[in-house]
Amino acid sequence: MDIEGYFNVHNEPVIRLDVGSSHIEVLVDTGFSGGLILPDQMAKKLDITYDRGLEEFSSVIGERFLASGCSMEISWLGRRIIVPVATSTQVKEAILGGQMLKDCCLTIDYGRRTGTIKGS
Repeated sequence: MDIEGYFNVHNEPVIRLDVGSSHIEVLVDTGFSGGLILPDQMAKKLDITYDRGLEEFSSVIGERFLASGCSMEISWLGRRIIVPVATSTQVKEAILGGQMLKDCCLTIDYGRRTGTIKGS
């Protein structure tokens, strides 16, 4: 099963993730080497298990910030899996990074304004 994406109003590739009874829009950011990071406000509405304490991350421009380490269950390529997630007041939107894409093929089609994630 593939995950089909689209471009948001800011011309950024995004996908919708099924996280239990909710769906969230997640920016696909290949410049972020982590897995999944969520704004604190969004995380408060989801079923998240805080289990790893604070972790340090770097933004694309090299700024360091702290985020709470946690995990949650998502639908990913046709399966329900538990993934590590970070939450922070420092991020303004949900971001999916390279760690989630490591065994996948990501295709971004700017002409059609679509994106596709395929499992390997």
